[in-house]
Amino acid sequence: MKPSVTYSAIWLMASTIAVFMALQLDSAAFVDGRYIPVGNDSFYHARRILDAAIGVRGFYQFDNMIHVPEGSWVNWPWAYDYLVARALAMAVWIRPSIEPMAFLAHVPVVWIFVNMGLLTMIGRQIRLGAAPTAIVLLGFALLPLTQTLHGVGIIDHHFIELTFVLAAVCSGLLYFSASDRVVNAIVLGIVLGMAPAFHNGLFILQIPVLACVLAQWLRRKAPRNRSLVWLAGTLIGSTLLVCLPSIPFRVLQFEFWTLSWFHLYIAGCSGLCLIFFGWRPVTKPNIGLLLAIGTVMVVPIFAKLLSGTAFLTGDLQVLANITEVKSPFARISEPGGILWVTSYYSRIIFLAPLIVGLFAVRAWHSDDSANVYFSIFVVFGVLLMLAQYRLHPFGSWALLLGSLLLIDEWRDRQGISPLAASAATLLVFAIAYQPPLKNGLFYIHPPGFDRNYAATRTLFPSLAAECAEKSGTVLAYSDDGHYIRYHTDCSVFTNNFLLTPFHAKKILEADTLLQMTPEQLLRAAPNVKYVFVRMYEIFERGPNGMQPTPIPAVAARNAPLFAALTFAPEFPENFRLIDEIRVKDDRDFAYARVFQIVQND
Repeated sequence: MKPSVTYSAIWLMASTIAVFMALQLDSAAFVDGRYIPVGNDSFYHARRILDAAIGVRGFYQFDNMIHVPEGSWVNWPWAYDYLVARALAMAVWIRPSIEPMAFLAHVPVVWIFVNMGLLTMIGRQIRLGAAPTAIVLLGFALLPLTQTLHGVGIIDHHFIELTFVLAAVCSGLLYFSASDRVVNAIVLGIVLGMAPAFHNGLFILQIPVLACVLAQWLRRKAPRNRSLVWLAGTLIGSTLLVCLPSIPFRVLQFEFWTLSWFHLYIAGCSGLCLIFFGWRPVTKPNIGLLLAIGTVMVVPIFAKLLSGTAFLTGDLQVLANITEVKSPFARISEPGGILWVTSYYSRIIFLAPLIVGLFAVRAWHSDDSANVYFSIFVVFGVLLMLAQYRLHPFGSWALLLGSLLLIDEWRDRQGISPLAASAATLLVFAIAYQPPLKNGLFYIHPPGFDRNYAATRTLFPSLAAECAEKSGTVLAYSDDGHYIRYHTDCSVFTNNFLLTPFHAKKILEADTLLQMTPEQLLRAAPNVKYVFVRMYEIFERGPNGMQPTPIPAVAARNAPLFAALTFAPEFPENFRLIDEIRVKDDRDFAYARVFQIVQND
């Protein structure tokens, strides 16, 4: 059988398994006969896409209905939501009876074939055998981290983030394998330039390319000047093209959290460095000149780099309690942490420090540019994966692919048969994958993949009806902001955009309001028309498992404003109850309520 046919069959079979795993989230996405988004950010993506495709608001990059009264820039770049909206609009035009959310819910599932195809191509480029490639793809398909990217209903943009990570590896290997071919430089430059249009942080994909060229330059093996000029020019030109539709760019913003002049500046700096490597030979004066140029380049973005580093390390105060920014190794020390980590990453994650070390040595000693690039990318990706849970698209595939490449090369040196090595590897993987398979198959997930949303979702129709009659601002926990925007036409005081100093300020303002009495709220926030009350920790873990939390403890663990609106014997004046959900046990209290503030009419 031809290798192309073999690898195509592997890709198709592994992709089918990945689709099966992605559809395991159907219980979270298909509720009461309709599809809903899965995951908090997916609700906002869905609202923005639906508004752009079939709504009256059209496509917006600044949203005046979040973080009111100021409004906020949407921190996600324009390309992903806009292009998906265009695809949805075309689907509705072709088939008017189509359910828009059903279409959106299956976009990440269908995209599995793209990402698995890129992963297959990388396996072939690094000369990984067919059997090890099949194991890598099978492992990636079964990994719950892949399910959280491609699961049905997960409309968040992280699966496209993975696409550009894999495309950067693929095009980079192509370039460093044959850097004299101009077309290879152009393809890599386009991939790197387009990436920030889909996620602001993807400008960091330029780092492994620069690191590889620098390493080869120091060895006097850098690509030729003509090749590097084409790469630099394409990178800068494609970055400029994707920045032009960005309104933050057009109003001269210079921020890494919006697609702005910051990203063009980074591309320009990268391009200048690439041209320098092709223009100047390695000498002590030129190394000093390179350091001087780098220092000058860093000055305009030094403050941005500090805040970006704080974001990557999770040191921003506003991010302190968000699961997405926690390191998987940091989670191990928490109660149930080992089970959580091994359930998502599998036990193979414990090989991560070893893989980083081995590929760092490999990058240092290898003479082959493509091998150096792949090794640098494995180290880069796995370290990012270990830094934060949300950065796993950079490293989960690299951990698997890197491990199998080392095993396959060791097998070849030892003269062990591919069949015996594959059987032993599969046995190890079967043991390593016990936690994820146990927790990922046939599990009934709560609607929206969030128990708090599942518990309160029946309140949204009542709030939506009120907002349709008289729109206004809703005060709620920031975690509920995306849900409110998806289900209603009301604006929200805060939501889960928690990246900029302005967002931190709004969270602080919201927390201040939540510490008030209902009477104080009326005076302090006249623009608030609705209050969405939800109580945390109404059940707690005790010696005999989960048990009801006593009412005094519930009141103490929640915002004073919400506790007052939940446990006060009478509703405060000017607060009209719209709807509520009650606890069905001996405590008999409403743990979730929606109020209209009639004084603000």
